[in-house]
Amino acid sequence: NVFDEVELLKYRENNASVTEEQESPLEEVTVDNPPVEELEEEEPKKEEVKETNKKVTKEYIGYLEISKVNLKQGLVSKNSYYNHVNRNIQILNESDYPDKENGNVILAAHSGSGYLSFFKNLYQLSTGDTAKIYYKNNIYNYEIVNIYNVPKVGTVAINRDYSKSCLTLITCTKNSKTEQTVYILELTSVVKEGDGNV
Repeated sequence: NVFDEVELLKYRENNASVTEEQESPLEEVTVDNPPVEELEEEEPKKEEVKETNKKVTKEYIGYLEISKVNLKQGLVSKNSYYNHVNRNIQILNESDYPDKENGNVILAAHSGSGYLSFFKNLYQLSTGDTAKIYYKNNIYNYEIVNIYNVPKVGTVAINRDYSKSCLTLITCTKNSKTEQTVYILELTSVVKEGDGNV
């Protein structure tokens, strides 16, 4: 937790830049390692990194905040070692970054009770609730417009308005081993960090 807080502060101070990846909108995304609800681990396990003479660092490019469920977690770039549901909130390969017009930021994470279950309380959200993404000196404000369940089969159909910028959150459905819940949020405003109009 201390490490994450320090990294969030470093992000706010440095605002690391990211190379924008251009991708066409997709109706379905692949979830290689679908989030699971029953992820229960008492403490972090040491992970082996099979890279020689390279130091793997966890550098945030931004972070997700959902006040209603006390969630504030850093996001890493798509090509980061830590961009995986077993290490952090994952930005899926099909995802855009928040600054792409009419793009879709697609995030997946575990639910359940483990220390990596960043989306464990999303089931408490309902339409009209809000989320923020802090990215490149801007705060992107989103509002939930749709919540639906899909079978856990490795792909997820995303039903959204392609004329709007969106945020999609994917996690396992509470008390189900066979379904995932998809939260569709639409962008309501973008403000500069520090403007006070958040």
